[in-house]
Amino acid sequence: MAKDDAAARRERRRNLVGVAFGILLVVSFGLSRIGGGVAPDDAVATCEDPLAWREAAEHVGARGAVAGAVAAVTTAADVGGEPTFLNLGAPHPDEPRFDVVVYAEVREAATLDLHALEGEVVCAAGTIGERDGVAQIVVEHPAGLERHEGTGR
Repeated sequence: MAKDDAAARRERRRNLVGVAFGILLVVSFGLSRIGGGVAPDDAVATCEDPLAWREAAEHVGARGAVAGAVAAVTTAADVGGEPTFLNLGAPHPDEPRFDVVVYAEVREAATLDLHALEGEVVCAAGTIGERDGVAQIVVEHPAGLERHEGTGR
């Protein structure tokens, strides 16, 4: 009987260790996601080989990088977050175009003067979204927007 009790205790201890290890893994994974275990928005998407702005609408919902010539830059100071819009391809409201959206918090941390980018080719990295039928990337970190060497097609 004493042997059975000892074996049962060892089995319970092993089970407890297994459960504790499982909980530790789950908590560690969760904390890494909450604490930004992945680098900013452009961690997966880079401007090394970006999509042309005309192709972006085919990739809505995916992480990517999009390049194009800036046709117009406007800041909506009367809108929450004071976004600056860089219209690639054509100025708003013309279509087709691709919009790069940079809110004030990111704009103020950026080293680029966004209004000086009109006529330049830029690349934005992040999740490709869509608003009112126009593909866009909302830049969530200053590193997610850069001048780009290329034609911007």
